[in-house]
Amino acid sequence: MRRSLTLLTAGVLALGALQPALADNNKGKGHGNKGDKGYEVDAGDVLLNVAITAAEIAIFHDYIREYGAAAFGPPQGLPPGIAKNLARGKPLPPGIAKRYLPGNLLARLPARPGYEWRVVDNDIFLVVAATAVIVDVLADAF
Repeated sequence: MRRSLTLLTAGVLALGALQPALADNNKGKGHGNKGDKGYEVDAGDVLLNVAITAAEIAIFHDYIREYGAAAFGPPQGLPPGIAKNLARGKPLPPGIAKRYLPGNLLARLPARPGYEWRVVDNDIFLVVAATAVIVDVLADAF
């Protein structure tokens, strides 16, 4: 009986020592995290493997040289609180003035199934179509 209690005590102590290590083991591994506003964001591999390429940036710059920034419509200023929340891994806030790229510019860009291009103020965003989570930003594009 005494031996059973000793083994049981040793087992409990070992589990207690492992608990902090096990708790840290799952951080950032597909369980999602809450952004500043409580949005559930599961960045996972989506954000790590997707970026605006140098070729796409060149296409944007060529288009802007050819047609000017007016082709995107007038830039609309954003309140500072919303502007600072526009970052990779966060969803585009509902209700802000979002514009799509002009059709003749979209035709020049390579296809991105499952993603959409959005224009907010002077920035171009690549977002996940289903969730509007920002995967990359071309800041101050025009």
